Amino acid sequence: MDSSDHRDFIWQGDYGEREPLFEALAKLLDRQNAYELGMCALFANNNPYNPELLVVLGYEAPSTEQITDMKSLMTDAGARLRTDVTLKRLINLTTRGRFNSVQVPDRQSLYHHLSMGQLFLLPDRKHFADRFGVEPLGKALPVFLSHSTPDKQIVEDVIPYLTRAGTALWYDKLNIEYGQSIVKAVQDGISESGAVIFFISREFLASSWCENEMDGFLTRVCSGQKVLILSVVFPDVEHDELPMFIQQRKYLKLPIGYSASGISNELNPAIRSWFGL
Repeated sequence: MDSSDHRDFIWQGDYGEREPLFEALAKLLDRQNAYELGMCALFANNNPYNPELLVVLGYEAPSTEQITDMKSLMTDAGARLRTDVTLKRLINLTTRGRFNSVQVPDRQSLYHHLSMGQLFLLPDRKHFADRFGVEPLGKALPVFLSHSTPDKQIVEDVIPYLTRAGTALWYDKLNIEYGQSIVKAVQDGISESGAVIFFISREFLASSWCENEMDGFLTRVCSGQKVLILSVVFPDVEHDELPMFIQQRKYLKLPIGYSASGISNELNPAIRSWFGL
């Protein structure tokens, strides 16, 4: 056979989530015979700080359909074609101890190496997720705190009471990083929050920023999205001064001499019910 017909495809998969890749390889080994798919080799780097999994598929004289099928299966499994890596380089690194490697001629041999053993020295990600939990922190739908700059002190006084009750919050002073676009950060906060608390003072009603935040949440509600709208109305703001969509909802009218803990105590039941806390 003409050696010029030989082609190598090197794919990188997810070491920590191996099953989808193995399922794709099993289908390939079932569908394509050894005369065309001449080699299926696995290379695993078991360094816990840099785990790697690469697959080399060597073809002798494949048809166009076989290559198309292979690319489709591997891509759907989340693998990435590594055109910057060669088989010669992988073999060289294996001799130097970076990789463990095996060749797998069929499905049975392939699945023999799926779990920990000769090839893999580290368990997959599910093993750790089941035992220790790997969900990222801070991904719970937050409550957006919409307020004017002069009212930051009362908002910051309320925050510890809300977080103590288990409520995740979006607050501009804490959630916008230095150098980050303020406009984009606020827009993202509005779109990603599950609820909002409007702290409505006279300064709030005069603020174009606060008006834009109210418009953002009103747009979400009008488009059919489920968002809890809570309003804290300061003592010197009258009912008829409020925007119409705030007037139509029950809001917390603050008395003279209100306290941060009192605000939190009033709002927490509604927040807990909404988020199922």
